[in-house]
Amino acid sequence: MSFEWGTIVKSINWTLVFNLINFAILLYLLKRLLFRPAIEYLEKRREMIASRMASARKSEEEAAALAEDRVKELTSARERSVEIVESAQARSSEMIEEAKSQAKAEAERILAGARSRLEQERDEMIRDLKAAYAEIAVLGVEQILDREVKIDDHRRLLDRLVAEIDEDALKVRS
Repeated sequence: MSFEWGTIVKSINWTLVFNLINFAILLYLLKRLLFRPAIEYLEKRREMIASRMASARKSEEEAAALAEDRVKELTSARERSVEIVESAQARSSEMIEEAKSQAKAEAERILAGARSRLEQERDEMIRDLKAAYAEIAVLGVEQILDREVKIDDHRRLLDRLVAEIDEDALKVRS
């Protein structure tokens, strides 16, 4: 079977050839006008998504770093609060001790004042007792002498009796 060019050309379906040529032209035009811009758009979109992903990762890392910083700050704040509480407790203990010592000093001062007043009252009572003893002695002497003693004699006698009265006998035993 030998084919000749003429018979081949007659047997070719020219519609099919024209359809193939049209298809090739269509592919070329689609590639040139549609595929290239579509691929460029998709590439740009992919790059934009990749940059957003990178930005999101960076934001996540920053958020994690911030969260870690906040945890450190909270820990530091807790430590500071513990220190402040301990300091306040120490200060309150110091204030209590200071108040106790002030109260003790005040009590001692009050006791010292009371003792000094008691001593003054005791000394006054001793003077009064001496004067009373002297008066009793003078009255006793008047009765013995059966006469009235003159004021000068009376005063001299009282002074001598007061000097002779034994202070140890008059002291209040505590």
